[in-house]
Amino acid sequence: MFGTRLVDAGDYWSQALITPGVPAFPILSAGIAAIALLGWWRAAARSRALGHLAADLSLEIDRLREDLSRMEETASFDRLTGAWNRRRFDEAAASEMGLARRRRAPLSLIMLDLDHFKRINDAFGHPVGDTVLAGAAAAFRPVLRTSDALIRWGGEEFLVLAPATTLEGAISLAERLRTALEATPFPNAAPMTLSAGVAEYLDGESPEAWVARADQALYRAKAEGRNRVMASRNGGPSGNQRGPNLLELVWEEAYGSGHRLIDEQHILLFDLSNALLSALLEGQPPAVVESHLDTLLHHAEKHFRDEEALLRKAAYPDLPEHHAEHARLLASAHRLQAELKAGRIDFGRLVTYLATDLVKGHLLTEDRHYFTHLNASLGQESRA
Repeated sequence: MFGTRLVDAGDYWSQALITPGVPAFPILSAGIAAIALLGWWRAAARSRALGHLAADLSLEIDRLREDLSRMEETASFDRLTGAWNRRRFDEAAASEMGLARRRRAPLSLIMLDLDHFKRINDAFGHPVGDTVLAGAAAAFRPVLRTSDALIRWGGEEFLVLAPATTLEGAISLAERLRTALEATPFPNAAPMTLSAGVAEYLDGESPEAWVARADQALYRAKAEGRNRVMASRNGGPSGNQRGPNLLELVWEEAYGSGHRLIDEQHILLFDLSNALLSALLEGQPPAVVESHLDTLLHHAEKHFRDEEALLRKAAYPDLPEHHAEHARLLASAHRLQAELKAGRIDFGRLVTYLATDLVKGHLLTEDRHYFTHLNASLGQESRA
C-alpha cells in the first residue's frame, strides 16, 4: 500500500497527492472551490462592513445637515418672537431693493414701536414683557401677506418689509396692524397700542437712509400722541429720487379735533391725497393715478360712515346737512373716478377736488363745525 505525502500547492500538477484508486481532479476542484468560497466570504464581509460604514456616514451627513439648518435658522430668526432678526433683514432688504430698481416696482417699510412698553416691564416684570412681545408678533402675522416680512428690530421695535407696496398701501397695512394689536388682550397687562412710521423706498437710496426715514416718521407719530401712523415723504441726496411736490397738503396739529379716530382718519386722508397729487404732478400712468384715487375714495367713504355714526351718537343737530355734504363729495369723486377709467379725466379738476373740495372745504372747514359739540357730548370717550 502506498503512503501519502504533502506537496506545495504550486507544484500540484507535478507532485499531486496520489492515493490509489482516487483521481486527482476532484481533489483539485474541491481545493479551488474552498479557496473561492473563502475569497467570497471575505469579500462579502468587506462589502457588509462598507455598507455599514456608508449607512453610518449617511446618518452623520443627515445629522450635520439638520445641525446646519438649525444654526442657519437660529442665525436668522429672533428666538422670542419668531420674527426675522436684523441679519436676515439686511440680506432680504438688499435683494428686494435690487428687485424694485430693476422692475421699477414699489417697496415700502413700516417701523412699529409698542407704546409705553417700558411701563409693562417696570410694573409686571420682564417675563410679562416677553409675553407681550411674543403676543404682539402673533397679532401681526394674520394681517401680513405671504410676501411681507416681520422683523424684530430691537427691544419693542419691529419692522415690516412690504414688497410691491406703495406708500398709501403701507399706510393702510400699518393701520391694520395697529388695530390688530389694540384688539389683542394680554394677561396681566393693559391693552397695548403702537406707533408706526412708514417710508416707501426711493431709487438710489441706501438701506440706512430708508430705515432712518421710517424712524423719523415713527418719531413724529410718538410726538403727536402715539397710537397712530405717520408717513415719510422726504427723499435723500440721490439725484434719482423724487423731488418735493410743488403742491403738498401738510397736516398741522391745530387741525386736530380732539377725537382720536377722527384725527387718525383725517391724517390718513391727507397722506392719501398727497400720494394722489404726487402721481398727478409726476405724470404717472393713468392706471397708477386710478389706483391712488380708488384707495382714497375707499378710505373717504369709510371715514364719512364712521364720522356720521359718532355724530349720530352725539346727537349732532346738523347731521342731515353734514350727511348731504358727504353725499355731494362722494358723488363728485365717483364722477371723477368714472372719467378717469374712461380716459377723459381733467387732471386740473382732480387737483381742485382734492385740495379745495375735500381737504380745505370739508376736512378743514365743514368738519370743524362739529368739534366742540362732539367733544362736549362724548367727553372722555372722544380721547379714548
